[in-house]
Amino acid sequence: MIQDIVLDGLTGSAKPRIDGRLAIIRPALAAVIAGGGYYVGAKIGFALTFAPHPVSTLWPPNSILLATLVLAPFRWWWFLLLAVLPAHLLIQLQSGVPLPMNLCWFISNSSEALIGAFCLRYLNQGAVRFDSIRQVAILVFVALLAPFLSTFLDSGFVILNGFGDGSYWQVWRMRFTSNVLAEVIIVPLIIMWATDRLSGFRRLSPGRWLETAAMAFGLLVVSAGAFSWNQAGSNAPALLYAPVPFLLWAAVRFGPKGINLALASVALLAIWNAIHARGPFIAFSPEENALSIQLFLTLISMPLMFLAAVIQELGRAQQKAQENEDQLTMALNAAQMGTWDWRIKEGEVKWSNHSKRMFGLAPTDPEGPPEVFYAMMHPDDRSIVEQAINRSLTAGAPYEAEFRMTQVDGSVRWIRGMGQVLFDEQGKPIRMIGMNADVTGWKDTEAQILESHSQLRALAGRLINAQEEERRRVAYELHDDLNQRVATLSLAISRLRRLPLSHQELIPHLNELYNQTNDLSNDIRQLSHRLHPATLEHLGLAEALRKYIGEFETETGITTSFSARISSEPIASEISVCLYRIALEALRNVARHSQATAASVLLEEHEEVLTLKVEDTGIGFDVEAARRGSGLGLISAQESASMLQGTFEVTSSLKKGTRLTAKIPLR
Repeated sequence: MIQDIVLDGLTGSAKPRIDGRLAIIRPALAAVIAGGGYYVGAKIGFALTFAPHPVSTLWPPNSILLATLVLAPFRWWWFLLLAVLPAHLLIQLQSGVPLPMNLCWFISNSSEALIGAFCLRYLNQGAVRFDSIRQVAILVFVALLAPFLSTFLDSGFVILNGFGDGSYWQVWRMRFTSNVLAEVIIVPLIIMWATDRLSGFRRLSPGRWLETAAMAFGLLVVSAGAFSWNQAGSNAPALLYAPVPFLLWAAVRFGPKGINLALASVALLAIWNAIHARGPFIAFSPEENALSIQLFLTLISMPLMFLAAVIQELGRAQQKAQENEDQLTMALNAAQMGTWDWRIKEGEVKWSNHSKRMFGLAPTDPEGPPEVFYAMMHPDDRSIVEQAINRSLTAGAPYEAEFRMTQVDGSVRWIRGMGQVLFDEQGKPIRMIGMNADVTGWKDTEAQILESHSQLRALAGRLINAQEEERRRVAYELHDDLNQRVATLSLAISRLRRLPLSHQELIPHLNELYNQTNDLSNDIRQLSHRLHPATLEHLGLAEALRKYIGEFETETGITTSFSARISSEPIASEISVCLYRIALEALRNVARHSQATAASVLLEEHEEVLTLKVEDTGIGFDVEAARRGSGLGLISAQESASMLQGTFEVTSSLKKGTRLTAKIPLR
């Protein structure tokens, strides 16, 4: 805000006290600044006028008022316009301008300031700093639009009041070019220095101060010489461009603030010397001399302001890119990642510091060509990485490979490399960029998981073996103890039946007892076979299956065929037990759920792999749903086969039956 220019001049405890007391009269302080600036600007404008014309070569008051309105809140605008009216009347009356012409000029001057200020505020929609291409373009647009519209009114007032010489269009042209030049030079100068003021100078280093003094001194000396060398305009035209190197210096090194201050200095020197008949702009009539100097200064100012804005945008873009690079570096370091860049044509490789640490190098160690990279790698991984890189270079596929790097202390670090190839217009690879990730921790975790899984499987195997031993013990007890005693009971009852008893009613009860005892004996025998089929040890897998299938067919009425084609005998106990139980579980499921009328069992050996196939012609079922269910049959069968390095597969189709296949290697 414009009032802050006054309040910021106070420091310490005085500023808050003054700020509180003068909060109500801040608009008045702003009005004093605006009125004083308008008066001083008008004095300068009259001093830069080619007599006898009423229009100054450079008319600052309108631009000063415009810049003041841009800096002030909208609600203050009417007050600021009233505040500059006394300054306008005073300076114009002192210069001998009649009161009617005086008032008319105030109207036209105010209209230019209002149009320009409104357009600048509306189009920028934020802080007005003129440090971007867009804001400089808006300034140029406003510097042309506001004088263009207000000059029609101003020229009409001049002709209406009969003030000065020249036609309407001559006055319009002089007024237009004068105000365009003023807005291009003065408006950004006031706004930028009012919003930023001397903060930049307080941060200058001694070397920067020396550079600033050298540039300012050189610009003033060269400009003074170029615009006042000879009388009667005998200067060589090339002298006009003598200040250009210093103006470029100001634009490149000091930004928009520096170039606008330099342009204002050059403009004042050029115009002051011209109106005093010195320099290259005095060869023609006053109107032509004024037009020449206005066009020269306007056309040289615009590209220099654009240049300063471009450099500022480039600096911000570079700063943003550096910030993004720093953030990316932090993120990569946090993720234990490093970057690399291989310029293929030059044969140069750049590794980030983190990549160097992954490779066992210090950040100060130099990078080497790809051959050095391959030499540092574990010998078993070189061919894999080379193939992956060559595939990327030839086919353009993304590069990804895992390899090991031996560290100085002898430890090994796992690295995952990823990258992308960049091609030129002819499709030739010119560059390859990517990143490296330290996956040593992941590899260690993976190895631990595999080891835990192996231990878990071994434990599961021991549990199943222990279960099998327990089943065998229970089966032996049932068969050799309980079953023998029940059989003895059955024999005793049988003998009892053959005795001549007088009580005939006892015989039916004894018959019933005999049948129950016989059924109990059969049930115990079947349970014994299920817990641990003794026939496996005595007959082998094939004959045990054949015997069970015969009993299954008799009990269920399901026609079941059996075929065995094996050459290895005897088969290891754990393999026989596994396949026998899988077959029994499959046949029980056929009897319970399939509604099949026929089934088949195949046991065959091929290339040292024993395969069991059980098929039925039943209604089928949803295998995945069964796996997700609460039953353990499929899971138990699959785990039992997996512990023997085998496979277990079930395929089923609705109304087309089911096929179960278990394969176990014999060694």
